Amino acid sequence: MGKKHKHEEHVNHERWLVSFADMMTLLFALFVVLYAMSMTDLEKMQQLKQSVQWAFHIEGEGKTKDEGIFSQQSGAGHVSDAVVLVTSQKGEMREFLKNQLLDYEEIAGRSLQISPTDDAMSFTAPISDFFEPNTRYPVKREIAGWFEQTLVGVLTYASNIQMLIKMPEVPIGKDPRGGVVTSVDLCIERLKTLERFVLKLPEVRESMVECQWSRHEDGPGSEAWRWEEGATVTISFRNAQGGR
Repeated sequence: MGKKHKHEEHVNHERWLVSFADMMTLLFALFVVLYAMSMTDLEKMQQLKQSVQWAFHIEGEGKTKDEGIFSQQSGAGHVSDAVVLVTSQKGEMREFLKNQLLDYEEIAGRSLQISPTDDAMSFTAPISDFFEPNTRYPVKREIAGWFEQTLVGVLTYASNIQMLIKMPEVPIGKDPRGGVVTSVDLCIERLKTLERFVLKLPEVRESMVECQWSRHEDGPGSEAWRWEEGATVTISFRNAQGGR
């Protein structure tokens, strides 16, 4: 029986098409991503940033406002002091606050200005926008929804919240024991209400919030019946410059 002759395989000169198709697919994906990045949607970018922060948080809880996977550790899982967040204080956060203050104007009927500093962005509002006259709680419902939305959005860029209430000191009533109740007493209680409001958010920890109050003597509202016209609340958002 004769031997079978093995036929030589033909060289496939079209194999380059496979590599070419892969390269074209990757290029197409690249240009789609570049196009998508050129169409800036601030809200979606914030959602993306929050998702990435959540995914990379060292404890898996998404609380990445002042600590994350790149923080130094010591001991049994202890996370070191806060590090400076790399954000654009005068960029994204300012644009976000501008949009939020437009919504505030629709709700409260007044416009507010953003006050930038080297490490913070802040705005000042009349305390009467947040509370009904002579009440220490709750925050007005229409303002409460706006305030919560603002806090959640701003904490994408900032790690600390500071609230400062300034007020004239005037007598406004008496307590059950007959002692004098002043506007300062009421505003301190209002400051506690604001602090509780902020701390109820899962993104916020107690170490991130600072509350202060101060008196001012002159200006509108020095009369007892007008004191709330001269009381203000300043809310500032800043990045931690190291541990507290």
